Amino acid sequence: MNPCGPAVAFVSIGCRTNQQELFALRGTLLSMGFSIVDLPESAQFVIVNTCSVTSLAETKTGRFLRALSRTAPNARILVTGCFAQQHGSALLEYPGVNWVIGNAHKHRIPSILTESAKEKKLCFTDVDLADETSVFWEDCLYGPETSGRTRFSLKIQEGCDFGCSYCIVPALRGRSRSASKLKLVDIFKRSLDMGYKEIVLTGTHIGQYRDSRDGGGLEELLTRFLKEKGDYRIRLSSLDPRDLTDTIISMAGREKRICDHLHVSVQSLCADVLRSMKRPHEHLETLLERLRSFRQKYPSAGLGADFIVGHPGESGAMFETTLRNAESVGFTYGHVFRFSKRLGTESSLKGDQITESVKKARSAALRDLLQNSRNIFLYSQLSIPLRIIIEDTEPARGVSGNYIKVEVRGMPKGKAQKNRWVTARLNGEAARGYQIAVGLCQNS
Repeated sequence: MNPCGPAVAFVSIGCRTNQQELFALRGTLLSMGFSIVDLPESAQFVIVNTCSVTSLAETKTGRFLRALSRTAPNARILVTGCFAQQHGSALLEYPGVNWVIGNAHKHRIPSILTESAKEKKLCFTDVDLADETSVFWEDCLYGPETSGRTRFSLKIQEGCDFGCSYCIVPALRGRSRSASKLKLVDIFKRSLDMGYKEIVLTGTHIGQYRDSRDGGGLEELLTRFLKEKGDYRIRLSSLDPRDLTDTIISMAGREKRICDHLHVSVQSLCADVLRSMKRPHEHLETLLERLRSFRQKYPSAGLGADFIVGHPGESGAMFETTLRNAESVGFTYGHVFRFSKRLGTESSLKGDQITESVKKARSAALRDLLQNSRNIFLYSQLSIPLRIIIEDTEPARGVSGNYIKVEVRGMPKGKAQKNRWVTARLNGEAARGYQIAVGLCQNS
């Protein structure tokens, strides 16, 4: 690889899938002779992978792009991702923006930069392409020492076939498409050979994964991955309640090489709100029983959730139902979002919109409840050794399999090594968002 080629800086705004896409793109550009820099002002090209899932994300993205032209006045800017998909050629009016590349055309970015002297302004934003290579380009992998990362995000799927009334993602990411199992197993094996110890399966909706050859889903893919030997763990990113099969639950609870951690996008735990969202509501009690059972069977496992508060028509009583049900499950953490109008969605047109002040109050109430549940969970983990992969060394920090951010103390100075396993025990203290733990031993 030639480190003296044109300098490229990356900015990722939004989800883990965005981060994975830029990680894959880094490898491709490095293999082509581009150099990678951290600061946009030091770059000839700046690639911004954007988010459009909420109005707040869009506002922040727009502000960032306007400021970027002042921060890096000599750079040529390429905007990609969902914000690019949503606004298309209008973004070419932003200062410094030369290219607007939609989600189905990200594989073109290396050639666009290579031919930059020929092409001035470009916009590609048609989204629903059938070709697998349009959303799963060949990865040029590089190891933890070069990337600086200890986790490898493996994108298995793109798009969504559901039609939730509030969600803009299917319009921006297209229908569900999956990478072939053959390709994914190859990348999985190569990532292990390079020394990655945690592989995170990502996508728009990983529960919709289907191999084009044999029709196998997420369960079959996990079973195939687990045939590979080695000291690694697999982490599942966000799942839809419809993805929680008995097999997936059992794998997360019992399989040592799958993180004892589930994150479920429940959005609401009130059947009436779910019906309005056009999400499954008939089997809410079954879902609640499954979630409670998971917490009871595997009390050390992490169980997170996504919630949307203030969806049009959500009454105070409906919100109280979500609070009661969330408390009964005992989530170990949660992410709470206030409903945000997305142009082109059914929910944005409803007349019974909730005021921002009410949404803010409900958000605070649910966050308080989830924090209380988390505190109870953390207290229960004080006597249990946690296995952590060191991600930063000064101070030594990492994340446990059950998704606790840990700062490890008590190890000899300079002994903590990045991308090594450490066994540690929480001591009940916290600092800067991390739980403090005493290191017990470190392994390779």
